[in-house]
Amino acid sequence: GRQLQVAIDVPGAIQPRSTLRAGLRIDGAAPGEEVWLTLAAVDLGILNLTGFRSPDPSAHYFGQRRLGVELRDLYGRLIDGMNGAMGNVRSGGDANAGLRMQSPPPTERLVAQFTGPIRVGADGQAFVNLDIPAFNGTVRLMAVAWSPRAVGQAARDVILRDPVVAQVSLPRFLAPGDTSRMRIEMIHAEGPAGEVRLSIEAPEAVRLSARAVQAVLAEQGRQVVDLALSSDIVGDHPLRVVMTTPGGQVLTRDYLLPVRANDPEIALTRRFSLGAGETFTLDAEVFADLRAGTGRALISAGPLARFDAPGLLSMLDRYPYGCTEQVTSQALPLLYLSSVAQASGLGAATDIDARIDRAIGQVIARQASNGAFGLWSAQADGDLWLDAYVTDFLSRARVNGHAVPDRAFGMALDNLRNRINFAADFDRGGEDIAYALMVLAREGAAAMGDLRYYADEKGAAFGTPLAAAQLGAALAAYGDQLRADAMFGLAQSGLDALAGDGVPVWRDDYGTRLRDAAGVLTLAVEAGSRAVDRDALTARVAGTDARRSTQEAAWSLLAAHALIGAPGASGLSVNGQAMQGPFVQVLDDAMTARSFAITPTAGATDLTLTTIGVPLVAPPAGGTGYAISRVHYTLDGQPLDLGALRVGDRFVTVLTVDPATELGARLMIDDPLPAGVEIDNPSLLRSGDVRALGWLNPSQARHAEFRSDRFLAAVDLRGRERVTLAYVARAVSPGAYHHPAASVEDMYRPDFRARTETGRVSIAE
Repeated sequence: GRQLQVAIDVPGAIQPRSTLRAGLRIDGAAPGEEVWLTLAAVDLGILNLTGFRSPDPSAHYFGQRRLGVELRDLYGRLIDGMNGAMGNVRSGGDANAGLRMQSPPPTERLVAQFTGPIRVGADGQAFVNLDIPAFNGTVRLMAVAWSPRAVGQAARDVILRDPVVAQVSLPRFLAPGDTSRMRIEMIHAEGPAGEVRLSIEAPEAVRLSARAVQAVLAEQGRQVVDLALSSDIVGDHPLRVVMTTPGGQVLTRDYLLPVRANDPEIALTRRFSLGAGETFTLDAEVFADLRAGTGRALISAGPLARFDAPGLLSMLDRYPYGCTEQVTSQALPLLYLSSVAQASGLGAATDIDARIDRAIGQVIARQASNGAFGLWSAQADGDLWLDAYVTDFLSRARVNGHAVPDRAFGMALDNLRNRINFAADFDRGGEDIAYALMVLAREGAAAMGDLRYYADEKGAAFGTPLAAAQLGAALAAYGDQLRADAMFGLAQSGLDALAGDGVPVWRDDYGTRLRDAAGVLTLAVEAGSRAVDRDALTARVAGTDARRSTQEAAWSLLAAHALIGAPGASGLSVNGQAMQGPFVQVLDDAMTARSFAITPTAGATDLTLTTIGVPLVAPPAGGTGYAISRVHYTLDGQPLDLGALRVGDRFVTVLTVDPATELGARLMIDDPLPAGVEIDNPSLLRSGDVRALGWLNPSQARHAEFRSDRFLAAVDLRGRERVTLAYVARAVSPGAYHHPAASVEDMYRPDFRARTETGRVSIAE
């Protein structure tokens, strides 16, 4: 009796916006045996799109399995002939999370419901009520039943249909100023024929050519209504279509119209000195040059203002990409600056904790079987510095009370130990070794002999000031303050030697001189060392308003926390009310009626104002360090003007990046799509994929994402070679659309970036 027979019984005709009462009968259980089941109801279109098969536990547990025969000889790959180190055995498929439709949200509600475990009655029956949303189509009911000795399953397709089916087609998103259409297709399915009345409820921000429509439907007839659609206000605008059928039934459907300004944001930081009795007023004029719905201003005072902590936290929060280093950098400062993050509008304390926990889950999901962390997926990249950085974050998170799985954390520490044990000797470098030793020392897992060896024999050989400071922090954690101070002294000397060197270089540790200065300052303060000039380092870290990388921002915030601790009273009044605690005020362009009059009450103070948003006028093509071009072709290889597309046309977009120097870089290439266009095939074109474009020699991307509103690719550049990427797109919605500029950014030297011109796209029926 290992098989349960499961039957699903539903009413013959089901209409949306009702409760579906599904009856389930389970046979085959032994008398008195406890039986449980689950029931899922999912849109069949989603299942087809994702290739999901209905659960079949019977086949999984009891199905016949064919024995496979294969012969492999991999022993020669398991040992590195150069140093005798064990190799890594990697298994698994080549799938990844490249197809991540992250933004904008779906235009209508998706049907995917799950009941959770339900106990079956002694008579073998169970009844489940499912609330059916406003949905016309086929839903698959999937039931799984089990008892202590048997399993079973069943699936049944159910059609949900209104008497008059109204299918509404919207563009996936719009940009401000775009014009498109809202198509409403009405089909008579059953019941009386005759006049159908439609009304569309939408906010004032959405412009429609009509908000009330009448049509006459014949028996089994069809009518199509097209309404011109546009909006200038960024946001997610709700739309409600109310339809009165010929039989007098009132049906409603809710949709969402996302409006996105996908042009690159700009961030501007300004500093002011405010004397005693003087007043500074912050109001909506600060957004005069920014597009409505995108502007945000943060103003801070006191020690926080010196480091621009609110602005850096906001910058990290809005950083659009998501490799393991960036996820870690976004979450690491939140461990210590939760109150500042809350004041900066990033959410309540529970929201901040949830962000940190989510980041822990993300990085652990990218942990390989040997304990290492992949940059974009779960694989051993061989990047010891990244492994140490993530483990540092997990270690700090555990100390601050966040749940980090013991097994995952233990594997991460074991990976660092193993890498240290097999580390090669070096005459210059060792940045990853120093970081790994610091993390191990904090956890009491480093060997004191290793720390003293590297300090005494290799102290001057470390390639960066941060590496010297990290070894110093490791020694301080074990109580060897004398050697720790010596290493911090070497770190200070290294920073002094680099102070006047303005030449950027490729670095495997994602760093810059500014990042190193912030890191040395943080670790010296945490270790209680006075071997560094804290005032000079503070001035260097806090004295720049230039765009910062995620590494520079994260370590600058850690330095701010180490120096400031818990910021006290600000000594300011806002609109006549004394401020308590750290002073941070946030203004977005939706708060046009608000203003802040800021006055010092305890002497002069410094203010820092950071404004973030999309400019009204897009900057011209150009950049620093790179040049980028975007060209479109037909599938026949002919140059294509996107001003004359028709719905259904497929075309190839080719992105080319030319570096101006021999410097290596970790590049992020971002090509926002115009509304009305979708990526057709979620994969990069390779040479020969389109015969007419056989001349293409595409570059190898480290990672690619095909989102619903943009194409992203991460590329590691080791020289001055040209980067070429290509993908296929399709015109899907008629209208006239803004085409944002494509851009390339050196993720860890953010001043080096370039962009194309913006454009317009026209799509006809």
